[in-house]
Amino acid sequence: MKNLFFICIAFGLVFYQAFCPASSQEEAKPLSLELSLSRVSELALANNLDIQIAKFDAYISRYDLDRQESIFDTFVNMQAGYSDNQSRSSSAFLGSKSLENSYQLSLEKKFPSGTEVSVEGTHTRTWTDSDFTSVNPAVEGSAKVSLSQALGKNFFGLIDRLTIKITKLDIESTQWLSLESIEKALADTQKAYWQLVLKEEELKIKKDMLEEAQDLFRVYKDKGSMGLAEDPDILASEANKRIRESDVLTAQLERETAKNQLLFLLNTDDTAINVIGQDCLDTSVSKVDLYSQVSQAVNSRRDYKAAKNSVLSKDMDLKIKKNSLWPEIDLEASYARNGLSTRYKQAWEDVSQEDNPVYFFGIKIGMPLENREARAEFKQANLKKEKALLTLKKTERLILKELNNQITLVNTLAQQVKAFREVAGLQEKKLDAEKKRFAQGRSNSDVIIRYSEDLLAAQLNLARTLFSYRLSLIDLEVAKGTLLDKYWKGSL
Repeated sequence: MKNLFFICIAFGLVFYQAFCPASSQEEAKPLSLELSLSRVSELALANNLDIQIAKFDAYISRYDLDRQESIFDTFVNMQAGYSDNQSRSSSAFLGSKSLENSYQLSLEKKFPSGTEVSVEGTHTRTWTDSDFTSVNPAVEGSAKVSLSQALGKNFFGLIDRLTIKITKLDIESTQWLSLESIEKALADTQKAYWQLVLKEEELKIKKDMLEEAQDLFRVYKDKGSMGLAEDPDILASEANKRIRESDVLTAQLERETAKNQLLFLLNTDDTAINVIGQDCLDTSVSKVDLYSQVSQAVNSRRDYKAAKNSVLSKDMDLKIKKNSLWPEIDLEASYARNGLSTRYKQAWEDVSQEDNPVYFFGIKIGMPLENREARAEFKQANLKKEKALLTLKKTERLILKELNNQITLVNTLAQQVKAFREVAGLQEKKLDAEKKRFAQGRSNSDVIIRYSEDLLAAQLNLARTLFSYRLSLIDLEVAKGTLLDKYWKGSL
């Protein structure tokens, strides 16, 4: 019966593995994804939500140019009307009833020179019951061209053109600031990646120390069974093993948290993915020179370019406000012809054939006597320009300060990396030497555990200093404004 029972179990396992287990086993296994710093940067630029939001700021600002250039749009105006006038009149010559149908079509356009041109066509049909009207019904067609040129305020379109130039500068500045936001989001993602690499390294170090603790406990346990070790040493080695197990659990939790943070920045919902960093924290370090970095920062910092644009914008605005102090002086001229008949076709033929023009030339001048609004805006524009110049100078000083501080940090961490690397090597040699003494019966658990803790602290300090060094290099690239250009060659 037992043999039959085991045979049934064996057949059941074979059947299960043949028809359904593969998919279920694969589903239970989490997906592992190996990522490098370069690949993480690519995914961040494609998926990171902060980066997508920053792009929209630039996209939205571009439509400001169309809004400003709309002053040069061509306007089409159409009008139709019907009038039935049966009101009483004081004169018998006017009749007691009149009818009028009118249609009007006009085109208006403003040019960058400040010239406004309109073309107008009017068609009117009138009928009256008066006996004293020479043409009844009367059909009149007229064509008119009008021109207006600004000679004072907005002199030959000065204000319009400068306003459009200011808008272009503002759009460019918004794009630079959007790129700066994208660069900072990319830097945050890279830092999250190195955080994951750090936690992987810490987990590896703590697992190695756990193996050391397990080996030590195993040795004392074996010695204890043979009566060669005392209880305090056995208990100390077991406590040390339990502490190392707890350290590994903490490191696993911290690694999981770092992984989830990276997945969030990459806009990935599946937290079951096991991300593995392909890069190593340990790297060669070198000192950085300040003066070689300043020129790159001046040419690359987008906030500096935006500050320079602000100065140009405020200078143009000052010219606009200065021109606004002038009175409104508009030169106006128009030319019109009309045709009159009882028939539609004949009325419009008369417009082109008969010599009955109407000419008009005039000039219009107007301005407030006190002109307080324009004067106040001019003074404000002057102060805003001075403020923009000071802001530009402050930005220059800020760049120099940030670079100086960041380069000092990079160089300091580089020296610390070298020091901690030597310390970790010395602590490892110290522990190895003590293990030899322990094998000869010349050491005890207390010294081995203490030396192991010294090595653990040295290795963790080295890993964390290397992590800080990696982050300082990222912050240095951000301070120079060159990080984004390494991973993204496109445009918004």
